[in-house]
Amino acid sequence: MDIQVLIGMPLGYAKSVLERENIPYAILMTQGRSRFFQRDEQRMYVVRTLEENGIVKLLVNPTLVCSASVGEAIRNREGRQ
Repeated sequence: MDIQVLIGMPLGYAKSVLERENIPYAILMTQGRSRFFQRDEQRMYVVRTLEENGIVKLLVNPTLVCSASVGEAIRNREGRQ
């Protein structure tokens, strides 16, 4: 299986693909450092994959949600209210 196809998938879906193929996996979390975006820990997705010793490692990131002030600044810049 080409594990690169898992990149961008929601974590739950990527896990189900690996489980269906009986491929062992481990999950690694990223650490967010942005002060402009909040992390939605309920909505994880795969950002990188690596295979080591027969185990697929999924680097996952929570979906980022912009704060109200950042959202407003983006809308104002685009001319929307």
